[in-house]
Amino acid sequence: PEVESKTYLQTLARARGLWFSGGRQWRFVDAYQGTLAYDSFHAVLQRGGVIGGSSAGASIQADYLARGNPLGNRDIIARGYERGFGFLPGTAIDQHFAQRKRFADMTRLTQTYPQLLGIGIDEQTALVVEGDVGEVLGKNSVHFYNRRAPVAPEQPDYVRVAPGGRYDLRRRRALPTGRSTDPPGATE
Repeated sequence: PEVESKTYLQTLARARGLWFSGGRQWRFVDAYQGTLAYDSFHAVLQRGGVIGGSSAGASIQADYLARGNPLGNRDIIARGYERGFGFLPGTAIDQHFAQRKRFADMTRLTQTYPQLLGIGIDEQTALVVEGDVGEVLGKNSVHFYNRRAPVAPEQPDYVRVAPGGRYDLRRRRALPTGRSTDPPGATE
């Protein structure tokens, strides 16, 4: 197949960055998982390169493949279609999150697989991960579902991080932004 051609693999061997576009998550998995190209994707990260993606291209970066059902994208859990590329170990990523009201879906996924950190990325928003820390960039928010922490009654079961905010993926907690919350001109 083309994804294992000499030219394709040579290009990946020199790549310092990869971008996965939108579409359907399962198509990426069917095309690449188990190929030499798949191994080359991981090698890009190992040599300090970057990997990005939009929509389905964001979802495939997780260990768990949310909405991987080839028969439709309504089901967040699709038995037999659950393996993502694993660029972000221990995670499940969903996109178009608040805009498509996918909160209950991620609740169900993380209740089913509490070991996963659920990440819901809104439209026009990016989560840029360096090391263990993700920074939210763009117009909207990213929502983190951590079943290791107790959920308080009558409270959301996620942490919403707004643009400019950061989240520690390993420790599973929002980080201080380092910005003053005092109004302009306030003094001590």
